[in-house]
Amino acid sequence: MAIVAADIKKYLTGASSDGGTQSDPDASLGGFRSSTVITDDSDNNIFDDVSGAEASAGDTEYRCICLKNEHDTLELQNAKVYMADSDIGSGNTLSFAVEVPAAGSETNGSAQTAVANEATAPTVNSGNVSDWSTVTTFAGGVALNINAHDANLGVDEIVYVWIKRVIGPGAAAASGVNFTIRIEGDTAA
Repeated sequence: MAIVAADIKKYLTGASSDGGTQSDPDASLGGFRSSTVITDDSDNNIFDDVSGAEASAGDTEYRCICLKNEHDTLELQNAKVYMADSDIGSGNTLSFAVEVPAAGSETNGSAQTAVANEATAPTVNSGNVSDWSTVTTFAGGVALNINAHDANLGVDEIVYVWIKRVIGPGAAAASGVNFTIRIEGDTAA
């Protein structure tokens, strides 16, 4: 049977080992994949609400999530990551960068760990990490063939997605801000 959306799971990061315990979205700042599955269409599942103070002054925050292919036998071929369904408000922006684990650790490796807090930017456009992107279609999506990684997401393989949320100075406080990170590709029948 072909890979379906339910076969690709989204997890928080920030665990001390692959699949370790870490359930706080604010601490999803790289490191290993957590055991906490991100629930789609759930308020504050990645970022918190934008407070009045953050909106007035402007605020840039980062998060890192993990995508994992949990299909029993099939890889997601020629996979690309993109952002869809963004509703973040006027004057605000979302972007993302894709990080692949180091060669040899495609199923249990970690994302970078030098991100001290949600205001600290990860290193992008270097080594195993793409540059920031705002692409909203599969055709223009960020492919996984970064550095030595191939273009596929194999069985039990993981890939990390860094998300950058910029709230422009003078923006309105907001809750219920939403966006979708998608990964798509080809699959054998």
